[in-house]
Amino acid sequence: MQQATHQRLHVRDAHDAHIVFEAVRQGFLPPVTRRLNDMERGMLIRSGAIFVWFERDDDSGLKRWTDGRVWGQSRMREPYLFYDEKMPYDAAQAANETNRAPAFRFVDGVARPGPSSSALSHQGRTANHHPGLVKQAYSAWVLPNSHTRPQKWHLTAYFTYADLPHLPTIDHDPILRTMIVPSGIYRTGKARSRSDDEDQGTSGHRGYSQDSNAQNLLPSLSTIHASVGPPPPGLTSTRTPGTRLPEDQRLIQMLNSRHVK
Repeated sequence: MQQATHQRLHVRDAHDAHIVFEAVRQGFLPPVTRRLNDMERGMLIRSGAIFVWFERDDDSGLKRWTDGRVWGQSRMREPYLFYDEKMPYDAAQAANETNRAPAFRFVDGVARPGPSSSALSHQGRTANHHPGLVKQAYSAWVLPNSHTRPQKWHLTAYFTYADLPHLPTIDHDPILRTMIVPSGIYRTGKARSRSDDEDQGTSGHRGYSQDSNAQNLLPSLSTIHASVGPPPPGLTSTRTPGTRLPEDQRLIQMLNSRHVK
């Protein structure tokens, strides 16, 4: 019978996930190597449980994670995806929620130590704190060394809104809190993250100068020459090595002037 990778843990950010991955890579925590059967699902999937599994197209691994539950649409709380379990509709409960006075959430503005938690962010931005489970998912490309092909690893965690404040974090685990994550091994599995945009957007133009931004369009300039019109009299299409065509230079100047506006 398979076991959960960790039976009770609150992973807060990408670094927490990488610590769990590193513990799996070093053999301190067990990964899930096949789909959970019905008995394992009933026993293992509960609040606080975390499962690490490897995505593979062959029969030696998992292609996707299945747990037999019905989930709502995903919500991105960087760097995790969250899914709220769809609970059976209860007419009496719905009527009770309709008559309930609106709840107001006050923020005291006190800075709390430690990394921010995506799960707590999701909890704070969710109006309906149902009694069911919430699924938390993260993936990363893992490259242990330069001689192996990268693998895609996944972390799937579960919690309830009521239990989340009571779940221990990495800092409370005697093995995980001493784990050091080597640099360059784990890279988030998303194609593009918000942090990538922020890193490229410090200059106000996603890291590009006006001229380089225009140069990115050069491969398509030949397709729009006709729409722009012929060059002014006296300009020719000849050029020396290392210089641009006059038509291209004129289009670059035009694009830069529009960008400034």
